[in-house]
Amino acid sequence: MSLEQIKILREKTGAGLGACKEALAQNNNDVEAAITYLRKKGLADMAKRAGRETKEGRISIKTSADGKTVAMAYLGCETDFVAKTPDFIALVDKIADYMLAHPGVADYTQDEGIKAMIQELAPKFGENVSFTKAVCWTLGKDSCLMNYYLHSDNKKSALVELACKHDGACDPAKKEEMMKFAKDLAMQAVGMVAQYLDEADVPAEVVEKEKEIALTQAKNEGKPQAAIEKMIPGRIKKFYKDVCLLDQPYFKDSKISVRDLIAEVGKKNGAEVKVVRFVRF
Repeated sequence: MSLEQIKILREKTGAGLGACKEALAQNNNDVEAAITYLRKKGLADMAKRAGRETKEGRISIKTSADGKTVAMAYLGCETDFVAKTPDFIALVDKIADYMLAHPGVADYTQDEGIKAMIQELAPKFGENVSFTKAVCWTLGKDSCLMNYYLHSDNKKSALVELACKHDGACDPAKKEEMMKFAKDLAMQAVGMVAQYLDEADVPAEVVEKEKEIALTQAKNEGKPQAAIEKMIPGRIKKFYKDVCLLDQPYFKDSKISVRDLIAEVGKKNGAEVKVVRFVRF
């Protein structure tokens, strides 16, 4: 084997010197065969690491040239050190680019093309790598824009889609202002950890669980049954204010709810503004 072959193999796989020498020796100095050999070994190592938690990671967000499609991908790893390496950043960016080029996939976390990308590069990181969060949205027929907020740590983000009708159609003159507003709403979702859009989106079982918790708390406080029955609706309403985006107090002015703010923005711009959907990573 030559030094050039070893160098090429190390560059392509990120494997150590000894591992590259062994791979070439086991494969008659065939670089491509050696790459396959190392990948198989790397994947075996990854299987051993699969049980380890991926508490760190990075989000990549890509937008189509016309702004009508947005892809958001989160790739997890075990340490912040790996999450900040150029190879890891390049991998999550590549995944988001792939998603943008392939809209409409039902579940990107099970996409074979993305799995292949991860399998090829993950062995270089020496850590368990997980891909569990991914969305790629295209504007609905009644929507006019989407915007996102990505926190400075690249670990938290939200994407918001708005419908803002003006005399039956989206007003292009207001787009820049509404894009800024959509970003503010995405920032709200991240900062206030919104889980649902409004009360109607909260699953019945979640509401029942909160009622049960509130009931137990009230009983532990020694409240009489009659008082408890009056208290529960108020506590559930407070729960909605905590977890529903539209019911939360606006992070820039806690005196107003997000729902009321949206109504004010719509009135100011002579439009009907509506949050069609949002997602938070």
